[in-house]
Amino acid sequence: MQTLSIAGRPAFARGPRRAPSLLSAGLLVSVGLTLSTLSSSGWAQAAPASDAAATLPAVKVSASKDTTVAQADTVSAGALGSRKQIDTPFSTHVVTSDEAQDLFATTANDLFKYDPAVSISSDNALAENSMFNVRGMPIDTLNSIKVDGQTFPSWDTDLSLEPFEQVELLKGLSGFMYGFGSPGGIVNYVLKRPTDAPYRSITLGYKSAGVFTEAVDLGGRFGNDNRFGYRLNLVNEDGNTAEPNGHVRRQVASLALDFRITPDLTWTADAFYQKRKTNGTLFGLGIGAGGIPDASKIDIAGLTQPQNYYQTEMASFGTGLDYRLSENWHASLKYRFAKENRTNSDSFLYVTDTAGNYTNTLYAAMTRYFYQNVDAMVQGQFNTGSVKHDVVVGAGFQTQTSEYSNSTGWNTGYALGTGNLYNTTLLTNSEVSIGSDLYRQQRTTQAAVYASDTLQFTSRLSALLGVRYTQYRQNVYDTTAAVTSQYSASPVTPTLALMFKTDPYSTLYTSYVESLQQGGAAGNTNLNYPATYGPMRSKQYEIGFKTDHAKWGANVALFRVDQGYNYTNVSNYFVQNGTKRYTGVDASGWLALTNEWRVMGGVMWLDAKGRGRGRSEHRRQTRVWRAALHRDGPHRVQPGVSASADAGVRRQVRRQPGRRCRQLAVRTVVCHLRSERPLRDENRRPGRDVPRGHQQPAQPSLLDHRLGFVRVAFADAHRCR
Repeated sequence: MQTLSIAGRPAFARGPRRAPSLLSAGLLVSVGLTLSTLSSSGWAQAAPASDAAATLPAVKVSASKDTTVAQADTVSAGALGSRKQIDTPFSTHVVTSDEAQDLFATTANDLFKYDPAVSISSDNALAENSMFNVRGMPIDTLNSIKVDGQTFPSWDTDLSLEPFEQVELLKGLSGFMYGFGSPGGIVNYVLKRPTDAPYRSITLGYKSAGVFTEAVDLGGRFGNDNRFGYRLNLVNEDGNTAEPNGHVRRQVASLALDFRITPDLTWTADAFYQKRKTNGTLFGLGIGAGGIPDASKIDIAGLTQPQNYYQTEMASFGTGLDYRLSENWHASLKYRFAKENRTNSDSFLYVTDTAGNYTNTLYAAMTRYFYQNVDAMVQGQFNTGSVKHDVVVGAGFQTQTSEYSNSTGWNTGYALGTGNLYNTTLLTNSEVSIGSDLYRQQRTTQAAVYASDTLQFTSRLSALLGVRYTQYRQNVYDTTAAVTSQYSASPVTPTLALMFKTDPYSTLYTSYVESLQQGGAAGNTNLNYPATYGPMRSKQYEIGFKTDHAKWGANVALFRVDQGYNYTNVSNYFVQNGTKRYTGVDASGWLALTNEWRVMGGVMWLDAKGRGRGRSEHRRQTRVWRAALHRDGPHRVQPGVSASADAGVRRQVRRQPGRRCRQLAVRTVVCHLRSERPLRDENRRPGRDVPRGHQQPAQPSLLDHRLGFVRVAFADAHRCR
């Protein structure tokens, strides 16, 4: 049996037979109106829930009349501190809030959809959440999602983008920089912080099928010498979606504060809350031994049932101190608490034959996750003779606790009945209920110390040496609170890299990284449930070149990743042994055609192999090319009026033994007009000396009018033979 996530439309397992073709397309209309004072980098727009139902703001005001292509310059590299992307020996992709507006992004899927190394595995239109793989490997949503560099619970949920200034993707292993995490990569969300100049934005939006959105984004400073700063984001979204039985309700609130105690010492605090509920969701779909049915004639409206819904609730609080010790030395201390409540009442469909008959099992339960993080770091520079050193020393401690339900809805689910993919069938079960008898299922602690030194031998040649030592402890409990399994380890994960600057804007590098990820656990359908395994070690070798100029840029990386292997064997036991190897080439680039338009494109070739003891080797190859055309600055139609558009084409060819599959996806957006009118400048007292790293660009106040137009959301075609 094969299990697949739902990604907007049902995805069927590829078996030995010829698979049918699937063609789907969508045309959506959305209108939004925004009034704001002060153009800034915030997502002051109505946020669509998915590609299938998108809201497009139509007017945005640029604070400067120079509409040049903007690129994200720096990346938060965990234990390496904040660095320019061009100076890191790793593959990174950073999307700022301005770029996210140009991409009309509402989830991380949208942010990275044009990256050739990223493949979308599900979205939140019909599935529980949006997910993607990086270089063929999934993102670990329990360990690899970060907020300001600290681990954040994000199991089967999507973080709303409105509260964040930028989102950073680190491709590949990150053991030294972030500790435990999947080898697929790290996704780091950087919170919006107080602005030095006043910022006020109100957004009203409407999506086709009846979803209304209201959002407020406020920022500025106050008090004696403007020593206090604030940033407030409020979002409300509610209405019927374009999906069958679909309805979404989303509330978001975030507040960031800071207090400049002295010119060198700053205290920060932030709070975040999000609640999202969607009706008409599916947990997944499995294909039995009876064969794969024809996907082209499926009745999508009949797959979800009235009792299907999915809800997540997240809350977080963080605080910290930043201290500038001297011109070259900086220290920080920060703490974050975060929790997630997850309630699912969605169905798993098991297809039994080619006629499309299936059984519908509804899983209804609540799960909870509690995280705490404490991190301290010192970063500085010094010289030893002719060698320059950029050192980072730090320590961190985190706890992760998960609570599961001991209910029928979690353990076995509720049988709704049988149906057919080609006919609408109403299925209900009056016994369905969400169990409240939660128990502590697992607790994990990690205590780590780390150090790195970037040695600059000449103006061109430098080397990076880094190491992290982690004390890892994991306890798994049963419903009686008895410990069923324990695991402890004290691994060392090194990082080595050599970098050569071919010019001030280009870097040739080679790097070696080790990383650990949390071990696998048997699911409640495995015979050895709830068996849990210890951490798996992965290794990555990468050679790359990156360049970033005013009018063009490019990145190319050759990589190999050796990862631990876990899977369900033919006896339905979940086991952890063997190795998976991913070898590939990841290349992308961009070219500015004018100051307002640029072309982006990329290609990735991937060869993945896996071998487990007692299991024959299997191989798959994936070739992907993707290209996109979108603007990074508005095209000025006439003084005070501008327009923009985003369009993309993606093609994927996947080869497996005896099979070849093609996927073509076309995205076209006829987006928005913008009108802008400057407001009266406000005279304000200058603030105190701003600590390094806390400056916000001062921008004039503007009145921003936005009006949305039409978007062709997507047109996907799949063909296998």
